[in-house]
Order: sequence, then C-alpha cells, then structure tokens
Amino acid sequence: MKKASLLFFFGLLFNIGFSQESICEKFKIGKFLYTSEGLPDITVTRTKTTQTETIKESPEVIQGTIVWKSNCTYEFIFTKGPVPELIGRTMSVEIFNINGNIAKGKALFEGKYVNFGLEKLD
Repeated sequence: MKKASLLFFFGLLFNIGFSQESICEKFKIGKFLYTSEGLPDITVTRTKTTQTETIKESPEVIQGTIVWKSNCTYEFIFTKGPVPELIGRTMSVEIFNINGNIAKGKALFEGKYVNFGLEKLD
C-alpha cells in the first residue's frame, strides 16, 4: 500500500511538471499582445531565439535575443531599441498562470519586477 501511494504521488508530480511544460510551449513562439493596464498597446513577435516588440501608433521597436533557461523562463538580451543604454543588458522573464491563450508574466530588470498580462494572438 505504501509503495502504491508513493508511485501515485510521483506520477502526479510528473504529470504536473509535464503539463506545465506543455502549456508554456505555446508561449515560446508566435504573436502576442501585452494586456496589462498602464502599458501601451505592445505587440510581441517571438521566434525560438528572438523577440520584437512593436508599440502601436509609434515608430519605436524593441528587439532582443531570447535564451530559454527552463520551460517557462527566459532571458531577454536587448539588441535594438529607442534607449541605447539598454543594448546588451539582460532581463529575466517568467511566464505563469496560463489559462488557454492568456498568461501572466513577471520580468526582473535591474532589481525591479514588472508584472504583465500576455495574450497569444497566433
């Protein structure tokens, strides 16, 4: 009985971990929209290794390289943007609370956290 309980427990942990991996997978590549109050309308286009952020009604574009650290966490290294001092700097990003095509995220940049909403468009 004890052995069966342990197997069930580890099986449950494996399924939870695998489930999170599968869910985050759909947020790695595609087109997204930041949905947080206080942020301008920003469309994000992400490939396996790059991310481009376009601010609606603005010529400003932010680009960077992505390095995935785990299934739901990546580092964004600024390569282009309106603030030259950011080029080469790194921001850590985590995606969580995924519900269908909606997720929440948290970015850490220079000791400060920014929480955001994210909607997958395609």
